[in-house]
Amino acid sequence: MLSCKKEQNPVPFTSVNIHVFNIESDPQYSALRSPLNSVYVSSSNCVGYNCNGVVVFRAKVEGGHDDYKAFDRTCTHEADTCAMEIDSAFPDLLVCPCCGSVFSMIGGYMQQGPAKHPLREYSCDFYDGDLYIR
Repeated sequence: MLSCKKEQNPVPFTSVNIHVFNIESDPQYSALRSPLNSVYVSSSNCVGYNCNGVVVFRAKVEGGHDDYKAFDRTCTHEADTCAMEIDSAFPDLLVCPCCGSVFSMIGGYMQQGPAKHPLREYSCDFYDGDLYIR
């Protein structure tokens, strides 16, 4: 029997509320001064699905609201256990150390499998030098 129903992303929507003060001048986030770079968001609280964390990616540098993207670090193939890592050679890619899936942070899509679902993306708002991730 065939079904027209789409498979759900195994990484559920997770409530996050992260406020990064002065992201453009904070040395911890200095890589984000250039486009196509990414950094892990540090927090004293558990963030992301299963506390796997969040990564911020700077898509472009135009001073607009859509310059930044934030993604859950949980792999959509191994949703219970694996926190993805930024590729050291290509900081616009996230790689799962468990299954080998590779995701582009430009659109959140899987570049190389076995994962079948895109990254779970969070909303980013940039206002007065601060980044708000929800």
